[in-house]
Amino acid sequence: MDLTERHKRILKALVDEFIQENRPVGSKTLYDKHDIGLSPASIRSVLKDLEDYGYLASRHTSGGRIPTERGYRFYVDSLVILYELTIKEKQRIQEEYLKMQFKLDQILKATASVLSSLSNAAGIVIGPARNLDTLKHVELIHVHGDEILMILVMRSGTVLHRNIFLDRNYSQESLYQISKYLNENLKGYDIYEIQNVVIPKLSVRRDGPEEFTRIAPLISSAMTPDNSEVSLYIDGFKNLYSNFKDEEEQFSQVLSLLDDQGFLRGFFSEYIDQDGVYTIIGKDGDQFMSGVSIITSNYKMGEKKIGALGIIGPQRMDYNRALPLVDFTSKLVSEMVTRISK
Repeated sequence: MDLTERHKRILKALVDEFIQENRPVGSKTLYDKHDIGLSPASIRSVLKDLEDYGYLASRHTSGGRIPTERGYRFYVDSLVILYELTIKEKQRIQEEYLKMQFKLDQILKATASVLSSLSNAAGIVIGPARNLDTLKHVELIHVHGDEILMILVMRSGTVLHRNIFLDRNYSQESLYQISKYLNENLKGYDIYEIQNVVIPKLSVRRDGPEEFTRIAPLISSAMTPDNSEVSLYIDGFKNLYSNFKDEEEQFSQVLSLLDDQGFLRGFFSEYIDQDGVYTIIGKDGDQFMSGVSIITSNYKMGEKKIGALGIIGPQRMDYNRALPLVDFTSKLVSEMVTRISK
């Protein structure tokens, strides 16, 4: 059923009140503290409607009401008035990055800390998938006989070393010419694109060094990234304890959620390709997320979407502040990651 403006006004006031006080909200509280323009009796009638529609629930018959997941969902989608981060808050975030030596892992670790401290929740950052990291420089070096060393410098700062055994001995001058050709054509592409698109195209062209077409398949095969899992950065366990200390069952549940790194990697990775900020409330995301909300966005290297970040906290988190915080941080991280990649 579509909610009237009266329903929306009271639902927003109740969710705002519950987020701030973390206790059931009654009609008297709404009447006394919020300029709703209705009598207590009218407010009670609207609260009953909202409960019947599934937006509110009562913990006790005589007590106030609390938002349900459906209520939070409507609140986030339709009622939240986004808070504008102050200049001071933006500076605080930026100052955290100025402490870094502009290495990717340091930036992502600082991001988890920033998200945690400013949201009073847990900050989560998923590092780039290995095959999404883009190439900055490649060098082929003769070792001895038919063995060469391929050095791949990725834009994330990662340096990969690959030993390749060729069909015969190639001079260092030949390898230099091939390296130059590769750098002219592969720079800025990720490993998947290099292996499946760029090198196959170069192999049928005739503008490169003569020896390139012979060893192109071996170079492509050797570029395969390692199978280690992407990095995961988490900060803010103390915040979660503070938020859930009176709800032991939910606290245990959210700790289990954070302990399941495979779930977190998979969950956040689903949002790498999605632009914008997403809010996942409770069982919208997973059956084990009851009482929990996640706000997430991606971050980019140039125009390439390479990772995701966000916060995990109670459903009664301050969405007005949390949503712009995640949005601003994702854009700032994208700028930082792009800067170090050049």
